[in-house]
Amino acid sequence: MQESQRQQDLAMPPSDVRVSALIRRAALPAIAVCLAVVALWWIWPRLTEEHVRETIISTLATEAQESFYVTGTLTFSSTVESRSEKTFLPGILNLSLGTTTATVRVPGRVAYGFDVGGMKAEHIHYGDDGVVDIALPRLTVFSVEPEMENVEIQTDVGWARLHRSSGQAMEQQALQAIRPTMRETAERHMASSETPELNTAGALVRLLTPPLQAGGIRHPQFRFHLASGGILELTPSDVAASEG
Repeated sequence: MQESQRQQDLAMPPSDVRVSALIRRAALPAIAVCLAVVALWWIWPRLTEEHVRETIISTLATEAQESFYVTGTLTFSSTVESRSEKTFLPGILNLSLGTTTATVRVPGRVAYGFDVGGMKAEHIHYGDDGVVDIALPRLTVFSVEPEMENVEIQTDVGWARLHRSSGQAMEQQALQAIRPTMRETAERHMASSETPELNTAGALVRLLTPPLQAGGIRHPQFRFHLASGGILELTPSDVAASEG
């Protein structure tokens, strides 16, 4: 058999022998790379769905402020008007003493996000497709911060009334209504716009990518089920591109 093999090799032209040797030498590195990839695939830690859930919930609990995770802010101005009408001897003379009006305009910021306690294990899934599925909790207002140092007040006092009484009273009434008005404005915006939910999804991608990578998901992919009914798929590169 060995004699037959030597005869075959001798029968081959010298150029073919060299080409065959080069092919064998070139194939060895490729085979080594394939073996290394397979070995890394087996060695690299892979998260189970339970581990993914634990990682996400524990990360949120660590990062949340007062059990609330702030995911975005809204900056806008609110205007409140308070009015007071007064009549002298109503039902008899019905003499109008005029209307006092105070209009207050204040810029400010509202922070929103969600209660970490609302993120349950059943809201998080991780399947064979390698996508992390998260059902977003409904967003709520966390804080209202009016910039009272930049308040604008315009007061019109009725013809037979005094600023120190009706004028100041209407101003105080309008100022006290600023915070509730800003909160209501923010809640209406969050109920009618998907933008806060999109911002929340981006914030979660930035927050959760490092711990998930450390746990074994080298390239995390996320699928968010929005409270408004939509579905949003994101990767860390998508979020980085939107910020760039």
